[in-house]
Amino acid sequence: MNNERDTRKQDLLRELGDVQSLLDDMDKAPLLEPADAPQAAPVNHRLNSDQIRKLASERSNPFLPTASPPTTRPAPATASPAGPAPSAPRPTLSNTDIDRVIDELVAEALPKLEKALRLRLRDALRRKN
Repeated sequence: MNNERDTRKQDLLRELGDVQSLLDDMDKAPLLEPADAPQAAPVNHRLNSDQIRKLASERSNPFLPTASPPTTRPAPATASPAGPAPSAPRPTLSNTDIDRVIDELVAEALPKLEKALRLRLRDALRRKN
């Protein structure tokens, strides 16, 4: 029984190594197309990684601690604006745009997360041997 278990572990580790080598051979992350995107959409609607990072950085991250909660901020003493007015209005994103950004962020991050998880699992299995 113990021999079967060791053989199974070795087979799983070999399979994990094969998948890991496939992931390492990938040149770039695949981009996902939203299901509800129009079929005749021009190619220039794709966002490059800099645009995605800019859009993602404009939103607050709910998983990061904030310096102070929004309800405890003191009201400004003067009626003057807190900062300079933006030169151009911030564009609003439609649900389709948001879905496209999310899909591309996930497509970009998923291989990295999968690789890290596989490495951690491999290390954990080796330590148990």
